[in-house]
Amino acid sequence: MFETVKGTLVYSVPPADGSKPYINTTNVDPTTGERVTNLGKGAHELEIENLRGKEDSVSLDTAGFQYFKKAAEHTSFADDAEIEKEYYPESVNLLKKLTGASRVVLFDHS
Repeated sequence: MFETVKGTLVYSVPPADGSKPYINTTNVDPTTGERVTNLGKGAHELEIENLRGKEDSVSLDTAGFQYFKKAAEHTSFADDAEIEKEYYPESVNLLKKLTGASRVVLFDHS
């Protein structure tokens, strides 16, 4: 198994004109099928390291992400209302516990 692979990460770039960035989550461009936005896209090629067996070597403070493994109590992900009612609170509580955050806001699960 490879320890690293090369990959391209795509990220949002602020509007060149300095305007406030937005993503319209209700309208899509009829030509591209993408959400309407004034953000650009950038790409950066980098090496992505396999952390298997080294999961504890990274943390939110040192790497900007943290690895953890926990089986979800909620196991059915077909119904959006059920996900928001049951899985969201489970996720919020877990994130608070792992990070010490006093408040967690989930954006969406799409």
